[in-house]
Amino acid sequence: MKKNFIYSHIRKICLYSSAISLFALIIIYIIFVRIPFSEVFSPTSMSYATSASTVYNSGVEYVEVTLNNAKYTGYDCIRLGKVYGSYYYCLVNNNCTFILVKNSSKNPLPDTINDYTIKARLVPLNSLSKQMFKDFAKDLNWTKDGLKKVSSEIIIDELSYHIDVYFYLAVYLGIMALILVSFIIVNIIYIVMPAFHPACLSFNRISHGKHSIHHVNYELIMKSGNITLTESYIVATGLFNIEIVPISKIVWAYEHSTWHHFLWFKMKLTYTLHLLCEHHIYIYSPRNTKEDIDAVIQYLQDNYPNIIFNYSKENKKLALSRIKRRARRKSRNV
Repeated sequence: MKKNFIYSHIRKICLYSSAISLFALIIIYIIFVRIPFSEVFSPTSMSYATSASTVYNSGVEYVEVTLNNAKYTGYDCIRLGKVYGSYYYCLVNNNCTFILVKNSSKNPLPDTINDYTIKARLVPLNSLSKQMFKDFAKDLNWTKDGLKKVSSEIIIDELSYHIDVYFYLAVYLGIMALILVSFIIVNIIYIVMPAFHPACLSFNRISHGKHSIHHVNYELIMKSGNITLTESYIVATGLFNIEIVPISKIVWAYEHSTWHHFLWFKMKLTYTLHLLCEHHIYIYSPRNTKEDIDAVIQYLQDNYPNIIFNYSKENKKLALSRIKRRARRKSRNV
């Protein structure tokens, strides 16, 4: 039995698509594993603000803590002239921990915060907080080293807790994962049953059931590059697509050359066959050699002289007007 080249190509492009989708799905899975979504959405409960260093050293970054007797340092976090948060500190048993509280959480912020629960990220001192640390030591008539001895180098930073960003990212990745899984399942169906591929369904609609895919397979005339000619149909194949159209439906055919570049170097010249068909169906077959395109064009010119050949503005207008006339003629017959 003769091998069906159309089904074979459908299985091939579906395997390529499934492999790429699977690779993208693996990347999404790695992102899900590497980003601490569960820790952000369910932060670790921390009993006391002064235990920030211990909790951070255990590998936890996102926490929920209730602030009690947290005193205002007199310093704010200002970005582009806008106050985003204020620095507080908790001092228990000569153990001082600084907290950056978001201004929008409690406005105006009091000098002392009690019984106030926040979700925050534990972060090491940055350049801004180090400057605050230094200035605060001066206000207390301490040295920076003296304050450092009784202070944690980990700040409880409410501004760094971006749950909305993680939420939208999780939703986006989840939707992408569902799309990719669906795409893989659909491609598996096409591999098992290629007759259900859109190219085959479109072919059945165009041929009105007069021919089958197997019939096209047996009336093969020539194969030139990515283009296959049969007695009644032309099949254009690509790495991820396949198009089947009756030759009698072709109105306009022309070729177009393309230079493929690497950086600023011209690497390869390829040719694309463009076909405009009835119902404004547009088919193109890229990355062919000039010999391949010339062979197909020559065959069409010899056997289908009614097709318009070569590109020009005049030919484009003529092709579009011819498509309209054929559409009007068919509508009258209906």
